[in-house]
Amino acid sequence: MSRDIMEYEMHSGTTYDKEEKTTRTEIVNMMADAKESVFTVTFHKQIDDKFATELIKTAPKDTWKTPAKIKTLAKDLTHGAECTMTCFLSKSEGKLGRSRVIDLNAPWGMNYRQVDHRTITSLIYKNVKYTLKR
Repeated sequence: MSRDIMEYEMHSGTTYDKEEKTTRTEIVNMMADAKESVFTVTFHKQIDDKFATELIKTAPKDTWKTPAKIKTLAKDLTHGAECTMTCFLSKSEGKLGRSRVIDLNAPWGMNYRQVDHRTITSLIYKNVKYTLKR
């Protein structure tokens, strides 16, 4: 394989050279344009009873004494568990909808997942890590 193809055409979905802060809309647009490229996306999963129960049980005893700690716990409960997935795009639905992706770390045949665009916090695509502006 020629050196110019390796330098300009091949990108890793897990490593990055630089980091940029950008808006969620731009991150979603890049993910929708990824086509068959491998990328790593970090997002928050849907909240379920098991996650909420475990989070409340593992909260420190002094959490209920200060309003700041209660606020932090409430924020964690509404966001859901953070998930990082290396995948490639199968289908994208609108700007703030969901994308169906194929998880490369899951067993074949059981590896279709959905990523909610509203919960994406970072994307590694073409050796650049895009993080959400806060």
